[in-house]
Amino acid sequence: MSSLSPLNELNNLEFAASWMLTAITEYEKGSIKRKEASDLAKKALKRIKKYVPKANEKTTYEAVIDLCISLSTIDRAMGNFEKFYLESLKEELDRIITK
Repeated sequence: MSSLSPLNELNNLEFAASWMLTAITEYEKGSIKRKEASDLAKKALKRIKKYVPKANEKTTYEAVIDLCISLSTIDRAMGNFEKFYLESLKEELDRIITK
């Protein structure tokens, strides 16, 4: 069983970004496998695409979708690229969360 719950409830985009950051952390710790992280991100992407952003979230909405798409392709990141890939995703997610 996974230590990461799927993104079922979505009340704001910061929550989605926090969930993605948690997914990356759990992957890095080895709590979830590459394929599981990818599959969970694909499910989260469907939920995020259905979400209607609030007025103050409209500029962030596309960025969150793009980051979730990137996370869903984690199963393709290998070797040295994987570290760069994950660090880049974390930086972008942190910007959204602390905005």
